[in-house]
Amino acid sequence: MNQDVSQGVGQKQDSDGASYVGIIEIADYEGLAALHGPASAQLLLDEFHRRLKEWVRPIDQSKILKDRRFLVSLSGVADDAQLQLATAKLERLFSPPCELMGIHSPIGYHAGFCLHEGDEHNSEQTLLHCRIALRQARKAALPMQVFQKELKTSLDDESRLVSALEQALERGEFRLYYQAKVHTGYRTVVGAEALLRWHSSDKKIIMPGQFIDVAERHGVIRSMTWWVLKSAIARLNKWPEAMGISVNVPPCLLLDDEIVTVLDDALAIYDVAPERLTLEITENLMISDYDQLMLRLNKLHTLGVRISIDDFGTGYSSLAQFRNLPADELKIDKGFVMAMEESDKDLAIVKAVIGLARNFGMRVVAEGVETEAAAAALGELGADQLQGFFFDKALPVEDFEKRYLS
Repeated sequence: MNQDVSQGVGQKQDSDGASYVGIIEIADYEGLAALHGPASAQLLLDEFHRRLKEWVRPIDQSKILKDRRFLVSLSGVADDAQLQLATAKLERLFSPPCELMGIHSPIGYHAGFCLHEGDEHNSEQTLLHCRIALRQARKAALPMQVFQKELKTSLDDESRLVSALEQALERGEFRLYYQAKVHTGYRTVVGAEALLRWHSSDKKIIMPGQFIDVAERHGVIRSMTWWVLKSAIARLNKWPEAMGISVNVPPCLLLDDEIVTVLDDALAIYDVAPERLTLEITENLMISDYDQLMLRLNKLHTLGVRISIDDFGTGYSSLAQFRNLPADELKIDKGFVMAMEESDKDLAIVKAVIGLARNFGMRVVAEGVETEAAAAALGELGADQLQGFFFDKALPVEDFEKRYLS
């Protein structure tokens, strides 16, 4: 990160001069790709970069980053009034929509700015502050956000959490809980989904929603996921061969070159048949890096592990992408399942997903089952497996094995 700022935008900056640095991204690129297709979305991204280059002045420094973002240092823009003037011009440049094959498509953006004091030793911190401001802008659906000193608390809290996660890995504070997956017809347990819990040193059980995003942003998720995969495979070695385990794989790691090696080694060490392990991936992953995704999924499929599309129906994927996917299972999002007793539209979606899976020869898992009526209806519709609080909550491994395997 330091190199991006100091070499990419800071070379012409006076050593004792301050200026605002910003990171700018196109808004909802995944949604644009879903609506217009990847090729047209790339044209919109090219137009996004063209307008940004028109915005920057000859004295400014700019650089296109690898993650489709744009890094800029506004030379001499060192106070709020000057930044407001600069960003007002930016807003005017993005006001006109882009004409795309006769369709007028708006191009939105999110930007995070931070005042850089001119010291190259602070470049990494400046870029981090820009990213924090950018996340705030995206979260609040605003065109821009300036990093303020009061956001420092959030930054410090995040840094402390990253350190705590690293220490938790070293101390073995993470646990896998297991939620039963039930055969729709026989109502017998055929496997489980492994779910991560953090048993912190102060005796609290922390749910993943409180730390996964931070773990992904700072790279801790990699070691954490490798541990989850190895632990789940080790547990399969102790369970009956008819039972399987499914594990969620973060999108950022599915394309990691090491995942195939981690899985192959663990399956061999614990002598587990690969088809007993199911990797759950989110539907939205199909939007970006589609070609690389297909190569990786085919390699994993060749290894023998099962692939499940999690939360199906909530993402942006197209049927054209879906038809070529080497997936074995569709997992219906719990939002549709929980609402289908009251909503004809949600019921129609559940029926359509099950029909689609049947036509593609895929297994169907319905999660979020909370009533007998829902379980019975899903059975009649043709779901293969059910998961939800109606059957059981996620349990520590000792409780799960005592209840279902003893």
